[in-house]
Amino acid sequence: MKNTHKLVFVSILAALYNVPAMAASCVPGGSIDSPTLLCTAVDSGNINSNQNNLAVTVENDAQIVRASGRPVQLGGSDQSVNNQGLLESGNSDAIRATGNNLSIDNSGTIRGADRGIRLQDNADNFTLINRESGIISAENQAVRLDNDFALENAHITNYGLIESANGRAIQSRGPNTTVINYGTLRGGEEVIEAREDFYLENYGTIALNGLSWDADTQTWTNTGATDDEDGVQFASGEAHNYGVILGTDDGIDIDEGLVHNHATGVIISTGTASDSMNGGSGIDIDPLFEPTLGEVRDAGPLTIINEGYIEGVRAIGADDASTAEITIENSGTLVGRGGNAIELAPNQGNSSLLLTGNSEIIGNVIFGSGDDMLIIDGLTSTSGLLSTGIFDGGLGENSVFFNDFSLSNILSFDITDALIYMSFGIANNELFSGKFTNFSSWTFGNDGTFSTQALASQFMNPSAVPLPAALPLFAFGLFGLWAGRARLLG
Repeated sequence: MKNTHKLVFVSILAALYNVPAMAASCVPGGSIDSPTLLCTAVDSGNINSNQNNLAVTVENDAQIVRASGRPVQLGGSDQSVNNQGLLESGNSDAIRATGNNLSIDNSGTIRGADRGIRLQDNADNFTLINRESGIISAENQAVRLDNDFALENAHITNYGLIESANGRAIQSRGPNTTVINYGTLRGGEEVIEAREDFYLENYGTIALNGLSWDADTQTWTNTGATDDEDGVQFASGEAHNYGVILGTDDGIDIDEGLVHNHATGVIISTGTASDSMNGGSGIDIDPLFEPTLGEVRDAGPLTIINEGYIEGVRAIGADDASTAEITIENSGTLVGRGGNAIELAPNQGNSSLLLTGNSEIIGNVIFGSGDDMLIIDGLTSTSGLLSTGIFDGGLGENSVFFNDFSLSNILSFDITDALIYMSFGIANNELFSGKFTNFSSWTFGNDGTFSTQALASQFMNPSAVPLPAALPLFAFGLFGLWAGRARLLG
C-alpha cells in the first residue's frame, strides 16, 4: 500500500513538472483615472487594453514574445508605453493601437513579423521617441500609420535604429507628420513615405538597405539595394537635411514646398537613366500635388537650397509634366552624372537659380519655358567654371544677373550662333567662366542691363554677330588660355 501511494505521488509530480509554465501577468496599479501596468517577467503576458490614460512599462529584462498574435493591443486614448525590454510577434504587429494621443518611448526592442508599430482608426496625435539603444524592426513597415484613416499630427523622433527588411521604415499618409532623425532609418522600399504638410529634420542616415556612404572618401556603395526606390517621398512640407539621404531612384521625391540641404548634408540617387522613366534625381520634382485629404492638383512652387552635396543622374530633376515655379539657391555642389546637373521640365514655370558662396555645378543647367533668371551673387570661390556644362535658359524671356561684377571685369567675350562664352576676373585675381544660351538680358552691377546684341557690341563690331563658324575654335583656344592663366593666378 505504501508503495502504491508513493507511485501515485511521483506520478503527480511528473505531471506537474510537464505542465507548460504560464506567462506572468503584468502587474496592474495606479488609480481608476490613471491606471498602470508593470511588466517585469522574462515571459510576461500579452497586453490587450482599452483603458484610457493607461501607462504601460516593460522593464529592461522583461519580454512579451508571441509566436502568433500581437504582444500589445491598445484601444484607449491618452495611453503610453515605455519599453525597455523586448516586444516581439512572430506573425503580426508587435504593437497595434487605435486610440488618440498614444505615446511610445522605446529604449528596448520592438520587433514585428508584419509591422513593428501599427496605428489605425482614431490614433491621431501619435508621439514616438526611439532612444539611442532602441531598435524598431519589421518585415514590412517598421512604423505605419494606416492611410485608410488619414491619421494626423504624428511626431517621431529617432536616436536609434528603425528598419524594415522589405517595406518602409516610416509610412505616414496623414497630414502633419514630423520626423526628427538623429539615428538610422532603413527600408526596402521608400525609407520614409509621407503626404501633405510633412516636416523632416535629418541629422543621421536615411538609406535603402544595401546603400552606404563613406564620409572619408566621399563615395557611396550599393551592395544590392532594391532598384527604383526613394529615400524620402512626400507631397508637401519641408525637408531639412544635415545628414545623409540615399535612394536608388530619387534621394528626395517631392511635389511642393521646401528642401534645404545644409552644409553637412548629402543627398544621393544611385540610380541610372534606365532605372525608371525619368532616371534617378538627387531631388525629384513631381508634377502633381497628391494629398491624402483633398483633390489632386498641379503642384505648387518649390524652393531648393543646397549648401551641401547633391548627386544623381540629375542632381535636381523635374518630371516632364511639371509646370511649377522652381527657386534654387546653390552654394554647395550639384553633380549630374548623366550630363545635366539641373534639368527642369520643358513647360516649367518662371524659375530662378542663384549661385553664391562655394557653388560648384558638374553638368548642364536646363531651364524650362518660363521667364527664368540666373543670378551670380556673392561667390566666394569657384573651380574656374560656373558650371562644367552650359546654362540653357530655354524658351521665354530669360535673364542673367552678375550682381558683383561690372563690364570691366569681363576678360573675354565670344559668341557663335546662340552660344556665348564669357570669362571674368574678380577682386582676388581668381578667374571663372561660363557658357550660356537662350538668355536675352544681361545685368552687371551698377552698369545696368544689356540685350545680347548690345552686350556683344561692347567687345566687337556688332556687324560680326552672329560670327563665322571658325569662331568656336578660337573661343576654345581662348578658353585654354584662360585656364592657364587661372593656374598661374592660383
